[in-house]
Amino acid sequence: MISDFKDLIIDKINFRFPGQKLLLSNISIKVDKGEFISILGESGVGKSTLIQILLKFYKTESGRIFINGTNIETISTVSWRSIIGVVPQKIKIFNSTLIDNICLGDSSVESDKVQAFCENYGFDKYFLSLPQGYNTLLGEEGINISGGQQQLVALARALYKKPKFLILDEATSAMDRNTENFILELFVKLRNEITVLMVTHRIKTASKSDRIYILENGTISDSGKPNDLLKYDNFYSLSYNELISS
Repeated sequence: MISDFKDLIIDKINFRFPGQKLLLSNISIKVDKGEFISILGESGVGKSTLIQILLKFYKTESGRIFINGTNIETISTVSWRSIIGVVPQKIKIFNSTLIDNICLGDSSVESDKVQAFCENYGFDKYFLSLPQGYNTLLGEEGINISGGQQQLVALARALYKKPKFLILDEATSAMDRNTENFILELFVKLRNEITVLMVTHRIKTASKSDRIYILENGTISDSGKPNDLLKYDNFYSLSYNELISS
């Protein structure tokens, strides 16, 4: 049974859907405890599929994945997922209160605990602005709140379970810049408690991470610290310079 996260090593994995060409080729990534790692790439390059592989929904064609030095194939899915928090691109919001959507349990029992958690982590300043605060009905599929607010709820839900490893799939894409900065700063504060792997297409988001892996044409075309990547031409540096000059 896994109780903590020490490191993740993705070693030269290949993946394709049946009858199709390789979607991911020779992918190697390393994530150490306490790091904030970004996988940067445009839509359709296989970023979300890589997350599905890490969650054990898909098996690789070749290559290996190690969790704390142990092959992921020998680790039970229940054990591995027990230490993971996930915020997918498509967020499920239930037609219930904010508290219900965060704790996914008995809100009458966990109400005070949820509110204390949100205050401690800084979510309260966003949630208290909702019409009925924590008792606000979010509506079916979150119809009563914005896309950015839905992502805040999903992040609070994931962090409430106190995961050791947090996997994010474009989890801040609908947020305004100030809200996203709050989340990125929160990751820095929590780095002794949680490791973060974020899939993103946003250059500014990736720039806040410890290390970036650039996924292009199904393979890792480059990797390094953001400042180091800016020293030569690559997808990140070219996009970053284009962004700040616009």
